[in-house]
Amino acid sequence: MEKIKCAVIGVGIFGEIHVHTYKTYERAELVKICDINEKRAKEISEKYNVRYTTDYKEIAEDEKIQAVSVATPDFAHKDIVVEMLKNNKNVLVEKPMATSTKDAEIMVKEAKKSGKILMTDFHNRFNPYFVQIKESFDKGEIGDISFIYSRLSDRIDVPLKWFNWSGKSGPHWFLFPHIVDLICWFSNSLPKKIFATGKKGILSSHGVNTYDSVTGILDFGKFYATVETSWIIPQSWPSIVDFYFKIEGSKGRLIVDFNEFICKISSDVKNELSFPFIAGYVPVDKKPIGFASLPIQHFIDCVYENRKPVISPEDGLNNVKIIEKIVESIEKENIVEY
Repeated sequence: MEKIKCAVIGVGIFGEIHVHTYKTYERAELVKICDINEKRAKEISEKYNVRYTTDYKEIAEDEKIQAVSVATPDFAHKDIVVEMLKNNKNVLVEKPMATSTKDAEIMVKEAKKSGKILMTDFHNRFNPYFVQIKESFDKGEIGDISFIYSRLSDRIDVPLKWFNWSGKSGPHWFLFPHIVDLICWFSNSLPKKIFATGKKGILSSHGVNTYDSVTGILDFGKFYATVETSWIIPQSWPSIVDFYFKIEGSKGRLIVDFNEFICKISSDVKNELSFPFIAGYVPVDKKPIGFASLPIQHFIDCVYENRKPVISPEDGLNNVKIIEKIVESIEKENIVEY
């Protein structure tokens, strides 16, 4: 079987999942990886036995490569994605597609011009919990949506220890893409009005100039959705993620609460109690297990079979527009039209 030749640009925490998935998926052949941090690029290169470069243009110019994952920091997607599309590569970009509507529009325009796939990696659409409750929703088992409430927050060590670029993003750009996409996906609609508020102070005291927390109300007309996110869960909290999603319907309710579906580890050696968030990705027998690999495999399947992904370029663009409107509402201290 002829395989799709792939590359990954940005091999940090999540980029490595792309590397591992391509390396083990039967329809993919990982040709090259790229990261501007040569030490990290070399480490992943040796771990997965794949060539590396520190210049993404080498990947763009390699005519053998057909599909590229872009897993660079949130703010650093546009130039790389456009370069790949101009060089006839199909592109899977990590969420958010971009951190401005202008950048996202440029990317979508280039995708249409090239005729290549541009897919944003909204991997919770492949999460079995959400797949299951959406099946119930689509069958009409809870009636019409009355309101939706969702929160997705991270412990403070994510912005302070995981990345050196946190001040160029924030919980709104790093986490809202997941829950905003889920709300639009379930409802198959876009908001009409948005009101939001956000606070700064805790992270800025650590030198990270971004929002500690953001809350938004998205008015869809027939229903509304409240979304919450933060990057300041205390370091002592046992789980790195707080994720809750609820749809209240006219005839029922749907809830996914990741605080309930947990593994617990208590260690006197480490002097801590932890609840590892393991549902998305766990290496088992040298293979990636979990829903985080599924959209990557779906992307390759679409390239292989020459079909459109379930996530369109417009889905990624609309997601960016909504979050940018949330920021606009905070800054204007007023309701904004979508």
